[in-house]
Amino acid sequence: MNDKKKIGILTFHNAHNYGAVLQAYALKTKLNRMGHEASVLNYQNKYIAKTYRKVLHIDFWKRDILPSRWGKVIREVRDVFYGLKEWQKQWKVFEDFIAEKLLDGDTKQLSLEEVAAKDCDVYVLGSDQIWARELTHGMDPAYFGQFAPEKKKISYAASVPNGSIPENEKPFFKQYLESLSHISVREEKLAQSLRDLTGREIDTVIDPTLLLGREDYEPLLYEKPLKQGEYVFAYFVVEDEMVSRCAKKAAELLGCELIELHYKKTPSICGKNMIFDAGPSEFLTYIRDAKMVVTNSFHGTVFSILFRKKFYSVYKENGRIDNLLGFLGLQERHITEESQIQITREIDYGQSDKGLQEYRQQSENFLVKGISAVDD
Repeated sequence: MNDKKKIGILTFHNAHNYGAVLQAYALKTKLNRMGHEASVLNYQNKYIAKTYRKVLHIDFWKRDILPSRWGKVIREVRDVFYGLKEWQKQWKVFEDFIAEKLLDGDTKQLSLEEVAAKDCDVYVLGSDQIWARELTHGMDPAYFGQFAPEKKKISYAASVPNGSIPENEKPFFKQYLESLSHISVREEKLAQSLRDLTGREIDTVIDPTLLLGREDYEPLLYEKPLKQGEYVFAYFVVEDEMVSRCAKKAAELLGCELIELHYKKTPSICGKNMIFDAGPSEFLTYIRDAKMVVTNSFHGTVFSILFRKKFYSVYKENGRIDNLLGFLGLQERHITEESQIQITREIDYGQSDKGLQEYRQQSENFLVKGISAVDD
């Protein structure tokens, strides 16, 4: 292993999303385990930050509200206030996690100039969709390393929606990626597009959450179960009636209770078995202790695998989950309707672990290569 390096991570660490904060935690943890001194830098794209700020904001204030839209406006206001108590609790647990586990208590927001002035040997950009103009309201130069030109920058598992670069953005990518010494992305489709565009070596690497094993997440878990008795855990990254139907069917077949985790409480999404205020630690603990997990989430699938749970991923189209399940030989865990659930079918995690270890090693090799290039 090379000498210890000071590493600054730039990602969407402030998004109140289980996958976003846990991928940042995982990358920071992995780099520290590799012998470096890694920290998440508190640079926040203003549009990402606005989405999660502790201010009640409703998007329609900037719209021209025509009489035909009044009904929708009233429903939006009703929904916001209906789940306000749960949203406030969820906001606090996410902010506490970000402050303690990602920022090590230093919550001062950094400007790009302050990021550049940090005493870092190398900056790691990613993971997540940091190159998605839809999320950052235009391409954010920070996530392309457009600062501190004398310092090394690499990307790790960076991504864009659908793994595709629009034609009008290709000149921007070609110019800005020149500042990165090593480039890795999340999807092979994006990797090939960037190879064609830049003529450079582009690596495809594993999501940071999969760089760690179950034992690495133990410090985040509750010691005791949050729910007594056996249960099926359903996690909705987006609302989907089929996920709900599959989860109910699984609970019925297993003869146990159903617990559902949603991001937002509304008059149509509420019930005694539904949770709306869980933070990352609760999310992981519910998965750890579940009899089965049913989800439409990539990271819900990831942690089901890491915790070696019986699970089903329910979706019509999801390239990320398809790639993960295919690589690990777990394609049968993808279903599209409740009739496909088979509670007696076991999962051969011994076989999938071999594939996961191979992919982890490839991804760690990229990090070693990119970070060691600091000495070039």
